[in-house]
Amino acid sequence: MFDYLVLSTGLVTDHDLRPELSQVSGKIARWQDVFDAPADQKHPILDAHPYLSEGFEFTPVSADDAPAIKGLYAFNYSALVSMGLSAAALTGLGYAIPRLAQAIASSLFLEDKTEWVQRYLDYDEVEFVSTWAPTQREKVVS
Repeated sequence: MFDYLVLSTGLVTDHDLRPELSQVSGKIARWQDVFDAPADQKHPILDAHPYLSEGFEFTPVSADDAPAIKGLYAFNYSALVSMGLSAAALTGLGYAIPRLAQAIASSLFLEDKTEWVQRYLDYDEVEFVSTWAPTQREKVVS
């Protein structure tokens, strides 16, 4: 007999279970790929979390995998181990959202940096085209 029953299934971070990541799952670095925890601290659930960049972007297992996962971000609970922040905690959103936005904006700029710099260097529009005429007050003072 019991008065209440509380069930908790927990959260699973497993890219292999996500259909939208099925083609790149094996290319996404996980903590177990980059950090060999001491035996008494190893934990398969933590080891399976993605190893993210400073801006929540997936990192590749190898350099050859980088193009396949470029521009893919994990802004969800799976970011917790890498970031300490995630989209799952309201208290962290004020810190997490600017970091994510900055990472995406930087990535977009850097993808086209050669074009942006060239456009800057090629800019030749005259911006200030007025002529100066002394006011009546300036004429009196001089």
